[in-house]
Formats: sequence, structure tokens, C-alpha cells
Amino acid sequence: MQVVAFLSASGGVGKTTIAAHLAHKFLSEGKKVLLIDLDPSAGLSTALLGEAGVAQLEEKRRTVGDALLKFLRGESVELVDYVTATKLGIYRVDLVPSGDSLSDAMGLAWFSGNRPSPERLLRLFLEKSGTSGWDVVILDTLPFYERRYTLTAFYAADKIIVVTHPYGAEPFRVKRMYNKLAEMVTTGIDIKARVLINRVDSRTTEGREAFKIVERSLNLPRFQTIISQRVAYSRVPAMGYLKEDDARKEVESLYREIKEWLNVELSLY
Repeated sequence: MQVVAFLSASGGVGKTTIAAHLAHKFLSEGKKVLLIDLDPSAGLSTALLGEAGVAQLEEKRRTVGDALLKFLRGESVELVDYVTATKLGIYRVDLVPSGDSLSDAMGLAWFSGNRPSPERLLRLFLEKSGTSGWDVVILDTLPFYERRYTLTAFYAADKIIVVTHPYGAEPFRVKRMYNKLAEMVTTGIDIKARVLINRVDSRTTEGREAFKIVERSLNLPRFQTIISQRVAYSRVPAMGYLKEDDARKEVESLYREIKEWLNVELSLY
């Protein structure tokens, strides 16, 4: 079982959308996939379940925040009790949804003074509550301006995919995020993380120039695959991008790279 976290320095870079692509590809090969929404605004959860579906699960206290609150109180928690089955394209995918209670859980973990290593909360929870039923666990989280969530996802994951694009101040923000993470974490970020460049059409002069900006600014480990503007699909659940050959080839190329990367055995803890 591998845990893959999607991080970003800013919002709106396509992090959640690419996470859905990756989950879809794993599902298409018969893998069992668990999505965990580590964003209290519940963007991924809402995309897959709708607002009413998320609200219903919040009312029933079946979100990731509710599970973590129970875990923090020292009670026995089974992850499977918080999993909701839903659809991603034609495939069944398991989801642990998010909601407002996640903010409460993170606040309790980080600011109560009762936990010496709050950044390891999710990792410890996953280890003790059971993830053996899935081949891949994918975490989607808040951008880096909420560092608690980024650090929590970082320590819970085996591999990190940082999604970015080359426009505006984004390259600077990613570089700053990497530098800050390198100061805060106890393992080699350059071994564990790779950058995915999104929204660049390398067929155009503008796209090629934009790509050079990222290369010059970051100089960080990255995927060779670049996701272009043409992967502009709805992130729920139809996955209509598959109808476009060029977009499908990009996603398949990225998927091959990610699978090879996941197969590298590393001991980071």
C-alpha cells in the first residue's frame, strides 16, 4: 500500500483535478483506491458526492475530522467506518470525506499542547486504524498557506506530488514552499517529492517560454510529463477528457512515471 499526497503552494493550480486523474488510472487497472480529503472546505468530497451528500455525512459524523477527533480522545477507530463508496467515471472508489470538523481536529492536535508531534497525527492514525484493504491511498489537502495541513500530509505520505504552473508568482511560491519544508521536516524532501508542471502547452511559443520559467526558478526534481491546457475536464465524475487522444496520452504518460516512481523502495522513517 502506498500513500500519495498532492500538495501545492497556491490554490487553483489543478491539484485536486490531477489527484482525480491518478485515482481514475489506478482504478482502471483494477487497483483498490482510497481518497482522503484533507481540506476542510471539502472540495474533493463535494466534487464526488455533491453538497447534499457531504452535508449528510457531516451530520452523521462520518468525515475524516470526526475520525481524527475520536482518535485524539484515545478511542478505538476503524478507518473503514468513515469510508463512503462513490463513483469516479465507471469505477467504484472509496472516499473519506472532509468537513468542518477537520479544522477542529487539527486545532486540537496542534494547539492543545497534548501531542509532541502533531504533524504525525494522520500517519499514526492510518497505521493504527487500518489501511490494508487498499492498494493506494491518495491525500488531497489545502495549499501551503495552511502549513499544518501540508505538514500533516507530508508525514503521512510515502510520496509527494507538488502541482504547479508557471504563471504569475507561482514559481516563486513553490520555491519558497520547498525551502520552508526543508527547514521543518526531518527527511529529505528532494527524495520524497516531485513537481508536476500543469497548464503548459509546449506546442506553443508561449508554452515553451513558460516552461523555461519554471525550470529556471525551481531546479527541483520533477516529472518529465507536462500537463497542458487541453486537459480541461470536469473533475466530477464523468472524466470526459478521455475522449481527447492528446489529453489521454498526457495522463497516461504521467501515470507511467508515477507508477515507476512508486515502485522505488525507500525507507524514510
